Amino acid sequence: MKYDNEIWNKYTDDNEKSKQKELTQFFYHICTALGAKKICEVGCNIGNNLSGFPKDFEVYGIDRNEYALEKAKVNHPSFKFEKMSINEINFPDSFFDLVFTRGVLIHIPSDELDECLKQILRVSKKWIFHLEYFGNDGEMIKWSRGDDLLWYRNMKERWSKFNVEIISDTGISENLDFGKMRFTLLRKK
Repeated sequence: MKYDNEIWNKYTDDNEKSKQKELTQFFYHICTALGAKKICEVGCNIGNNLSGFPKDFEVYGIDRNEYALEKAKVNHPSFKFEKMSINEINFPDSFFDLVFTRGVLIHIPSDELDECLKQILRVSKKWIFHLEYFGNDGEMIKWSRGDDLLWYRNMKERWSKFNVEIISDTGISENLDFGKMRFTLLRKK
């Protein structure tokens, strides 16, 4: 899929206005409960989802958008941010205790998604979780930025063909995160 810097730079500017403190605390508490200290957010943008983590966590964020990563580095100077694509994650196998996404896999075309999941699975030592729009997997969602940029995902169904144990797959209250989001937690076998 062709990456459009203009669309994603505008998206980045919008993200600066949408910090969700309760959601960032949710991410921190999930990682703490799972004993994960070395974590990576795939598709981190400006690092909003990471803002609830203290400095004693080893926090990484990856994204394709250089503009967003520069802002993330300013917002969170103690965390490590790197430019890379979800389908070519340049970290060693089992490098992170936990890898997560929020509203990222919904932007990956269906024919590319399995390769992205393989990469996430490869770099996770044990845990993976997602918060993604839930619906008929691959059904396009109309978006103000254009068509063929956003799709519903059924992550439980997607992960069922991989060597993982599905620990949780549940809806998230709109008080915590907007939209029809679903929390899927996996353990690598």
